[in-house]
Amino acid sequence: MKRFLIAALAVAGLTLAGCEDGSYFNANTKQLKSDKVGRLEASGDDLRVYEFTPQSDPTKQCVFVAGDKKGGLVCFDKRRP
Repeated sequence: MKRFLIAALAVAGLTLAGCEDGSYFNANTKQLKSDKVGRLEASGDDLRVYEFTPQSDPTKQCVFVAGDKKGGLVCFDKRRP
């Protein structure tokens, strides 16, 4: 049983070591910061709100809302000052 556990851990370690780009386990994955982060009071649980500028289009603004069993994303053009 001990050998099986060691073998399973070794396989899991090798699997995680070969994760593709963008993976949490890949050391080369760049962590991005949100432009703004907040909480939205809602009926029941509060929702988390993240505003960010996507790397693929700096003229856009995106808002991601996350809850326990719900979530959503919307992107739109940034306003020009």
